[in-house]
Amino acid sequence: MITDRINFLRDELNKLGYNYYVLDNPLVSDFEYDKLFAELKELEENHPELVTPDSPTQRVGGISSGFEEVKHKYRLYSLDNTYNYDELRKWYERVEKECGKGIKLVCELKIDGLAIALTYKDGTFVQGATRGNGIVGEEITQNLKTVKAIPLKLFEKADVEVRGEIYMPKTSFEKLNEENLEKGEKPFANPRNAAAGSLRQLDSTITAKRDLSMFTYTAIIENASTMPETHWDSLQYIKKLGFKTNPNIRLVNDINGAIDFCKEWETKRFDLDYATDGVVIKVNSFACQKELGFTSRAPKWATAFKFPPEEISTKLLGIETGVGKTGAVTPVAILEPVLLAGSTVSRASLHNFDEIKRLDVRVGDRVLIKKAAEIIPKVVKVVDTEEHEKLPEYIEPTECPVCHAPLEVREGEVNLYCTNEHCPAMVKARLEYWVSKDAMDIDFVGPSIIDQLYNLNLVKSPVDFYKLTIDDFLKLDLVKDKSANNMYNSIQLSKTRPLARFITALSIRLVGKETAELLVNEFNSLEAIINATTEELSNVDGIGDKIAKSVFEYFHTDANIQMINAFKEVGFIFENRQVEKTTELQGMTFVLTGTLNSMTRDEAGDKIKQRGGKVSSSVSKKTSYVVAGDNPGSKLDKAQNLGVIILNEEEFLKLLNISLR
Repeated sequence: MITDRINFLRDELNKLGYNYYVLDNPLVSDFEYDKLFAELKELEENHPELVTPDSPTQRVGGISSGFEEVKHKYRLYSLDNTYNYDELRKWYERVEKECGKGIKLVCELKIDGLAIALTYKDGTFVQGATRGNGIVGEEITQNLKTVKAIPLKLFEKADVEVRGEIYMPKTSFEKLNEENLEKGEKPFANPRNAAAGSLRQLDSTITAKRDLSMFTYTAIIENASTMPETHWDSLQYIKKLGFKTNPNIRLVNDINGAIDFCKEWETKRFDLDYATDGVVIKVNSFACQKELGFTSRAPKWATAFKFPPEEISTKLLGIETGVGKTGAVTPVAILEPVLLAGSTVSRASLHNFDEIKRLDVRVGDRVLIKKAAEIIPKVVKVVDTEEHEKLPEYIEPTECPVCHAPLEVREGEVNLYCTNEHCPAMVKARLEYWVSKDAMDIDFVGPSIIDQLYNLNLVKSPVDFYKLTIDDFLKLDLVKDKSANNMYNSIQLSKTRPLARFITALSIRLVGKETAELLVNEFNSLEAIINATTEELSNVDGIGDKIAKSVFEYFHTDANIQMINAFKEVGFIFENRQVEKTTELQGMTFVLTGTLNSMTRDEAGDKIKQRGGKVSSSVSKKTSYVVAGDNPGSKLDKAQNLGVIILNEEEFLKLLNISLR
């Protein structure tokens, strides 16, 4: 029966989604998942009366007129903070005074995200809300449905309200900010702001495009097969229901164990792909929690230990300007070197000239800097000093710092742009992007080589790379026969890159890696993309009017048309080469480290994915194999410590059933 098939597909897709987004352990290839999803979607479209709110197809977006207030059934309390270990010991003394000696504690990383409350009835997600003031929040159910780490249906028919933290991974945050800057939009200040801004979109299709996830940290259970008696057991129970919990939690015997946990993560946290600003320490026993109770604003049975703030003041020595591949001119703060979050910082982002005005930054000021998402240093504010008013205000440039062409502001954007398409800085930035990992992935050709090639008039456009001979490379400083051959061969090999990489490498304004893939998947050839109208381009899901206009204009500019024809003359073929996927590596996770001789790491990753495997950037206990090429990094050491199987290149090729030629 159709109903049985629909129910089977929903259960299967929910199970596969749980393994992929919560356990980070995919059971099938993306192709197989998409096939099942498409079948369910078609069945539901033909039988709309059978659609249910917990169906995986309901993770879709729509437009909301606003967010309604919702009163929380159970109040969301704040946490009291402690800032040193003496304060932690005093808190624990109060706990022991009420509950007796030897109280066990649970330590959890404090995620720097947005607190939410999720309500489930009979195991089905029925409502999601922001924390708000703890008593009243905003109803954002539709947006939360787009977060794939949130189960729409639990593995048990329980009535439960869970609390969790929505967060954006650091890597996704940096990527989003790069895209915003590319579009001339204001960047988010930190991952928390990015997550909050994404969740409060009236158009939830925008939320769906943002890479959000969630860690669940507590639950109020109204009916369950087994009622937990401790916080630790409740975390195991909510994992069993299908929620994602943070793997870095620890049950300790006393406050000394909690302090050890805090000390351990004060520096280790910088290796995580999400922001955390402290440790939450909770009494494990629910009976003891009940005995301790609450103050007017916070539970007495929990406290948050806050890590020392990763901010520091230093002197602003100057403001430099740089020109990117799109011509955007961006300011960079030059600082008196200072140690911040484990590294010496001498440069920091100022984002754009509007930000300089807003902060009223002046050369000679003392400024407060911090690492946004603990990665990129940025200027936060000016430290008040008597000297500030005596310093001259910063005057934004009117001409390009490199070619001295006039700068312009484009409609609806905050960036300043160089108006000279042949600006040396812009040209070199495009050439550097062309050879980068995200674009054509050309090894051995870095900025210094590009500088020399440009200065010798050997390369002025990306197509010029493919006209170079080995003798041309031998004209460069410190380049010998082996290096010249390596560079030449790497450039020639890049002609076989997928079409999406070529389009990415062109540096079309507003077009990054994902947009390029959307275009290729829709049109299948460069010719079809060039011939598409702006309306046809904007009709592609994920491509709006601005991007469509940018793509259309790029491919209808004489200089760009000539360059595309020149690429054809040097041997490029512009078709989307479809590769059939198999499943022999299904369920296996690979980490690549070092340099492979037979292929690039990206090519190796593609071959793994084509066979149903998954590629990860970090080694964990879940890693099936680490593939180690020449000069492997620290990932190899971690693999050895964890006992992960390590493959050399020959063993890897044998696993792929590829002979080493």
